[in-house]
Amino acid sequence: MINKKRNWINMNIPSVGIDVGEQYSVVTYISPNGDIIDHFEFEMNENGFTEFNKRIPYNVSIAFEASGLAYVVTKKLKSLGYSNITVAHPKNLAWITKSKHKNDHVDSIKLAKLNLVGMIPESHLLDDEERIFRDLLIQRVKLGQEIGSVKNAIISYLKREGVFNNLPETEDNFSKKRREEMKKIRFDNEKDLVLQSMFERLELYESQAKIFENKIKERARENENVKLLMTIRGVDYYLASLLMSYIQNINRFENEGKLASFFGIVPSNRDSSSITQRGRMSKEGASTARWALSIAVTTVMRYNEPISKYYHYEKERKKSGKKAYVLTMRKLLRMIYHMLKTGKDWKYEIESLTELKWMNLNE
Repeated sequence: MINKKRNWINMNIPSVGIDVGEQYSVVTYISPNGDIIDHFEFEMNENGFTEFNKRIPYNVSIAFEASGLAYVVTKKLKSLGYSNITVAHPKNLAWITKSKHKNDHVDSIKLAKLNLVGMIPESHLLDDEERIFRDLLIQRVKLGQEIGSVKNAIISYLKREGVFNNLPETEDNFSKKRREEMKKIRFDNEKDLVLQSMFERLELYESQAKIFENKIKERARENENVKLLMTIRGVDYYLASLLMSYIQNINRFENEGKLASFFGIVPSNRDSSSITQRGRMSKEGASTARWALSIAVTTVMRYNEPISKYYHYEKERKKSGKKAYVLTMRKLLRMIYHMLKTGKDWKYEIESLTELKWMNLNE
């Protein structure tokens, strides 16, 4: 979304476009009239930024495209005293600047000119605390995936060796009772070493996950929006925290459609002449955010009859489970949008279950 006030200011001051590279970056510095004042390369090190600081005054508006270096460059520019900085959304920017002729020098000129006339689609950057929390959550996701992978490997190994069906039946494959029996299994050869190493790996990942969970709990207790999403049956503190780490401030989104687009669950469009083709889900935005939403939908459908009925209705209407699932994701996201906008609890909340979640959060 373009910040109109900021862009109005940009049209009255010089503009700088930076095409950021790993080793070298290209700068174009233009006047409010659009004339190029300076155009140069600088190294991505202290000497390079010192050179940039000598040649670029402070009363400019700076724009560059979001990349893995966005936080580093933003932090460095701010430390040098620059304050009017816009980080461009790369995919939205591509629609504006698409050209057959692409190189670093051309891109820096385009960025400077688009910034001057207020056409930079801005990308949202997290502050340090938000980034730390996001990193905690994503690392916990990765540990969860590792844990699931090792558990599957253990089950497959025991099945292959013909001993899995001898284990006591429990709802959880790795309940305390089952684990104890698994660890008692002996083959009296090197197979014992293989199984032992699998369990050691599993327990290592689980102990690491517990550390991350405790840190996430600490932060979740201070977030009212996380507590609000926890009123949804099937959404715990972790899933609510993960969703909110991507949504951040709901007022960033004009409507639920903008939020759905951010999550990448809107149809992609292909325009040709007077024909518009609506394709599959765009899948723009962070895949982890979409994964978190899909987990929420799966668990909510399990416990919530109206949402489950909606899914089955759309499945029958669309003759497709995948399309129905995406539509259900949209529906849940609409409800989340309304909750965060109004501060109202989940309309199907069961207060006693919410209280149990809060007790778990405060353990």
